Amino acid sequence: MFDLQNDCELLPLSAGTTFADFNCGDNDLNEFFNIDAIKYQEQMLGSTYFFRHKSTGKIVCAFTLSPDSMNTTNLPGSRRKKVKENIPREKPLRSFPSYLIGRLGVDIAFSGLGAGSQLLTFIKLYCFDNYRYNCRFLLVDAYNNPSVLNFYLKNEFLTVFSTEEQEREYKKLRPEDILRTRYMYYDMMNWKIKMSS
Repeated sequence: MFDLQNDCELLPLSAGTTFADFNCGDNDLNEFFNIDAIKYQEQMLGSTYFFRHKSTGKIVCAFTLSPDSMNTTNLPGSRRKKVKENIPREKPLRSFPSYLIGRLGVDIAFSGLGAGSQLLTFIKLYCFDNYRYNCRFLLVDAYNNPSVLNFYLKNEFLTVFSTEEQEREYKKLRPEDILRTRYMYYDMMNWKIKMSS
């Protein structure tokens, strides 16, 4: 059985890192990790990490984290209430400290082994250990296709907007524009509760 944390080592992206043989099945993501990730990092826009398989040296998966915030000011009332339902009323913030999973990819050679879900579990643990007091939410702009959305839903992420129509309106898209991503979140208070039980 594949075990991400025992079978692999976590490494930060550096100028010498090569992703030449990394293929997650998405050309945009492959290009980001191969070309843009180091530039993104140099511009202080986010940190990229990857898991390398100890036996084969192959990159199993990679992800980018950036500081962000969940701004609830412009959300429809029902969605604002949903996002803030577990936050005490005496803390009437308009935005909440968060981290954005800007990019996430798993090499197709490790598809179906649970690497993606293990990676999300690791990211939750990593953010809890390193940003415990300034990361209420994990955010992601997930590709708007059923398999990607189901992956995040299976891993306890929720859509910020209950319908595509709400999200299209929020993003001010024209009728002919494609809704390419869905805004999703994970409440890190759930992880805190899990870790304390």
